[in-house]
Amino acid sequence: MSSFLSSLAEKYHFDTEDQAITLAFNYFNRSSKPFDDFIENLLQLSESDDNTNVINFLIQSFIQWKNQSNKPLLIPKFDEKKINNFILQTLPIESLNNFIEIFQISKEYLIHFLKSSLIFLTNSNISKRLLNLIVKLDYQLEFQPNEILLPLILNSKDYLIDIYLNKNSQYEEYLIHLLNHLYEKNGKKLREILAEEYNIKNATFNKKTLSKLVVRYWNLYGNDQNDKYPNLAILQNKRTLDYLINVKYNGNNDEKTMSEECWDESVAVNKKINMSLVFC
Repeated sequence: MSSFLSSLAEKYHFDTEDQAITLAFNYFNRSSKPFDDFIENLLQLSESDDNTNVINFLIQSFIQWKNQSNKPLLIPKFDEKKINNFILQTLPIESLNNFIEIFQISKEYLIHFLKSSLIFLTNSNISKRLLNLIVKLDYQLEFQPNEILLPLILNSKDYLIDIYLNKNSQYEEYLIHLLNHLYEKNGKKLREILAEEYNIKNATFNKKTLSKLVVRYWNLYGNDQNDKYPNLAILQNKRTLDYLINVKYNGNNDEKTMSEECWDESVAVNKKINMSLVFC
């Protein structure tokens, strides 16, 4: 690590923030190529996992210095591969917008970069971070369903879907509409819809696990809106009925048996099961 970074880290951790900012400002004022020095220092810091806070501080300091500087500053051309790798692997999410502002990275560039990175979506070490970048930028709807959301659904990646949703009612409704469409005719057109509408051919998924995931999100965000999401209402009722029949008539496991009173009560609750189930 350079002497500047060592001094900056020491002042950041042990002295006042004002002293650390003054050190950073003096460094960039003396630099003949402040942007080049800035990115070089960031890349040095990124070599260690312990430097996240210092990276955040350096980015914050640079943008403050840049905004206050009287120097005519031109953003030089950088190695895009290094910049992209830094964003994808190391850049603290909370500093993403500041980093984009510093280098004036366009939305078009970011979308192209993120789309090209989707090949890593099945890599658990990168997929969560990639989604967090997309969510931070609020770019979820810049991607087609077959690019992010459908692969996560078909692979039952609940925790990644939750990151995608980001507790946002717009995206929650988007998800439920999509699931309701997939389960037309009780899911019998699922493969056809995936192939013809989303170009996902020969999709592999576990039907039981998938239906469990779908019902989970229906229960979370459907709010029993049977008229709005009829296909999901049917799926939920069918799963409930299958469960009741299995518990009632599976005599091989005493834990799964059900008293007549409990059976009658449970069936009564599900009397309003959609009649289309009769034709399943």
